[in-house]
Amino acid sequence: MSEPRLVRGLLRGLTVLRALNETNYATALELSKRTGLPRSTVYRLLDTLMAAGYVGIGARKETYQLTIQVRALSDGFHDEAWVTEIATPVLAELGRRIVWPTDIATFDRDAMVVRETTHMSSPLSINREKAGFRPPVLGSSLGHAYLAFCPEREREMILRNIAASGRPDAALAGNREAVGRLLAETRERGYGVREGGMSPKTGSIAVPVIWRGRPVAAINMHYILSALMLNEVVARYLEPLQAAAAKIAQGLVERGVDPLADAAVVEQAEA
Repeated sequence: MSEPRLVRGLLRGLTVLRALNETNYATALELSKRTGLPRSTVYRLLDTLMAAGYVGIGARKETYQLTIQVRALSDGFHDEAWVTEIATPVLAELGRRIVWPTDIATFDRDAMVVRETTHMSSPLSINREKAGFRPPVLGSSLGHAYLAFCPEREREMILRNIAASGRPDAALAGNREAVGRLLAETRERGYGVREGGMSPKTGSIAVPVIWRGRPVAAINMHYILSALMLNEVVARYLEPLQAAAAKIAQGLVERGVDPLADAAVVEQAEA
């Protein structure tokens, strides 16, 4: 069998697209460091992707971000259909009620994946994250809420997978004592917390969506650190988050949907 003929430029362009999707926006220098590509190459790829309509100039100086045109690349691909049918209406209702931006995310290999978000419609959003964003498991309230309540065997495999990856939380995943304390605190509270970190000016809390005794997703709400204290956030918004998570779980039961039918989480963690 002959060797496959690969188009290196296409592979590099997809690498830049993936890096932008994970960071939301970035400078050419940041993309160069993240992808390992020379900065001159990154600039040429960004110019090409801008000409094709997939990348635009970011709101911050010298940054780039994906455009809505990227969503056209996924037309015809139906991943996690239950999110669209059951969770999205609940998320929209929650967004209208609390105003602050909120996301629903599922676990995928070594990160959480935002499946739907109200960032674009919330007047209080300062990050404008999009569906497809991959926050680190141990660096996000979504990840804390998911990992703290998942089965022990799955949690162990997820941590091994993260520790062996190049993700931002790889080093922490290898420190099982620190992770154990973090997850114990999360279970005791009943929700995950992030203050600063990957988004220095914001915080978030998240709760798991529990189906048949295990999490299948997590939902969060973001807030601006200078506007609210964590205790205020919990007092005002934890109950609506928990009610939304319960409503999504009930929707799965009522419609007889198995959210793990097409994506066995344990097998993903072992991959």
